[in-house]
Amino acid sequence: MSRPRVSVIIPTYNRAHLLKRAIGSVLRQSFDDFELIVVDDASPDNTPEIVESIDDGRIRYVRLKKNSGGPVARNTGIKKARGKFIALLDDDDEWRSYRLEVQIKKFEELGREFGVVYGGFYYVSQQDGKILGKRRPKFKGDVYHHLLKENFIGSPTLLIRRECFKRAGLFDPTLTSSQDWDMWLRIARYYKFDYVNEIVAKYYVHGRQISFNMKKYIPGRERFISKHKDISKDPKIMSLHLSQMGMLLILGGDPEKGLKYVGRSIAMSPFNLENYLKLMELAMDSRSIEYIKKILHFNR
Repeated sequence: MSRPRVSVIIPTYNRAHLLKRAIGSVLRQSFDDFELIVVDDASPDNTPEIVESIDDGRIRYVRLKKNSGGPVARNTGIKKARGKFIALLDDDDEWRSYRLEVQIKKFEELGREFGVVYGGFYYVSQQDGKILGKRRPKFKGDVYHHLLKENFIGSPTLLIRRECFKRAGLFDPTLTSSQDWDMWLRIARYYKFDYVNEIVAKYYVHGRQISFNMKKYIPGRERFISKHKDISKDPKIMSLHLSQMGMLLILGGDPEKGLKYVGRSIAMSPFNLENYLKLMELAMDSRSIEYIKKILHFNR
């Protein structure tokens, strides 16, 4: 059997009602030299039946024996992948039909030093399908320093050389949040990034009334920071992280703790204009807490 050029991996848990949409968006791709690996993280719902009902020989279904979390599910798919490139899609998001085609074409123009091609995406309301906003790609080449400051890449838009995971490692299951960010940052140590200046995916935002799970997010973010020493050793970069965590705590209903983080941030780098601009941007965002939560991936 010939190897597919791209291995698409969809990790899923208990979202049978959304999974079919994600799978359909892959099967409708104009570029068709791919395999689709659906990794079921021991879902208690009818996920097996949903996958079985789709008759397409490119689908490979893997079911984990016990619920192990998103990073383990993704890593399982990566280990089983046969393609030269890896594309990740969460079970509640979807791709536009030309997503793989334009990114493969971009890779054909690039040298081996480029490990990732990403693109733009729409934020879409799960409730009514309304487009809430969009994020355009903005950095390319050596993006390591930019990724130290912010996770500007949407996970449903990346096309990654499989060799990147051999060099940078797999997703870290010990992180309770920021697993995507950690992975992109580790890849950026070794490879350059490029992008297609197109909207290639829809990133769905769920509900507007759910509060932050800060017991999960903050420890994960702090572990992520401690893991990447280039963050903590630069006061300006570290102040960005502290202020963002502080504002998220405030928005999540813990203003006392949040203000302590913001205070530490200002004390660490009082003349960091970028920090104040980021604070204002987050504070003035009229979209919901759940919207920000989705952007920051802390529920992954």
